[in-house]
Amino acid sequence: DELVLLFDMTNTGISNLDMEMIKFVITSFKIYYPALLGYLLIYEMPWLFNAAWKVVKTWLSPEAQKKLKFVNKSDIQQYIAKENLPEHMGGTDTFEYKYVPSEERENEDNQNSDASKKRVTFADQDSPLYQSFNADSIENSYVRVNKSSLSNINRNAGPGGGNQEGNSFIGRLLTISPAEELRFVTDEDGKDAHDVISLKNTLPYPIAYKVKTTSPEKYKVRPSSGIVKPGSVEKVYVYLYQEHHLGVDKDKFLIMAVELNGDPPDNMSEYWKTVPRENIMDHRLRCVQVKRSDSRYSSDTVSVLSADDQITAINSKVDSLMEGHLALQKSIRLLILLQVLTLVLFIVFILYTYLYASSGPPQVKAEEGPQNSSTADRYCSGTLF
Repeated sequence: DELVLLFDMTNTGISNLDMEMIKFVITSFKIYYPALLGYLLIYEMPWLFNAAWKVVKTWLSPEAQKKLKFVNKSDIQQYIAKENLPEHMGGTDTFEYKYVPSEERENEDNQNSDASKKRVTFADQDSPLYQSFNADSIENSYVRVNKSSLSNINRNAGPGGGNQEGNSFIGRLLTISPAEELRFVTDEDGKDAHDVISLKNTLPYPIAYKVKTTSPEKYKVRPSSGIVKPGSVEKVYVYLYQEHHLGVDKDKFLIMAVELNGDPPDNMSEYWKTVPRENIMDHRLRCVQVKRSDSRYSSDTVSVLSADDQITAINSKVDSLMEGHLALQKSIRLLILLQVLTLVLFIVFILYTYLYASSGPPQVKAEEGPQNSSTADRYCSGTLF
């Protein structure tokens, strides 16, 4: 069975705009429940959200855009039965939503935190299968080292990365660089940002690896899996698609590694399914988005774009759009007033012309001629006064 998701945007404003929540909903359906959504209904969307929804549409595939419907009170019953609609939408459902303050929710979460642990899910780039692991514990032992103790371990950063040499994580199977985070430098020209993961094998036998991410729709990983030969280094290129620059700071990558005994298997996907969990070394990397401040990139001239900053920028653009719209409405009203005045003056002119033409010039009576002539003669002769 499919479900219908309804966004009730009655009397909403800029303060209600939450792009992170919308992206979370879309990503959840796209990645985890692709066949569950029947329609995504937007009820009574104000015009000031048009700019925001243009951004949201870039996150949707053409198939998903067909499921997005903008409805109002007159046509919403085409998708939802009357008995399931609230009264302000023309339905008969008397359910009332009760808001729970954040303090009460936090207290409830704290009470349940001991009972359930946070879990993070990573997805393969080339496989629909998912793997979950406990984010609060790491079963594989490793050593974190600082730059001073890694004089013999260097990482050549790729053209998209800002990580420095010596920034490495030494695991029991692979040495991974960078150690903690991937940096994606975004340019004004709109090119896809990318960074490089370096995998070094210092052991005398080959190591198989696999790269997973929490947001596979936003990144292209090449190669996403492979084998690192003894004494060699493999580079994995991670590309961030241009249309998915929002929410990068919440994404994570998982690098998994396992040793190979004997010849490499023909089907590595099946091999990974048979490997015991305790034999796998894993390491997580978080993602950071940075902005290039000028044409020459340096680590001193980049600024991290947090999710709040991105939302603030969108809100600023929407406010500018609203101000422009109000100015345009004022100009339109003034133009309409001038047109009305022009029309009134034109009608008055037509009426005056018509009435003057119908009455004609005043006529002089025939008997007045001699009288006028007699008056002139009297004036000339001096008898008029």
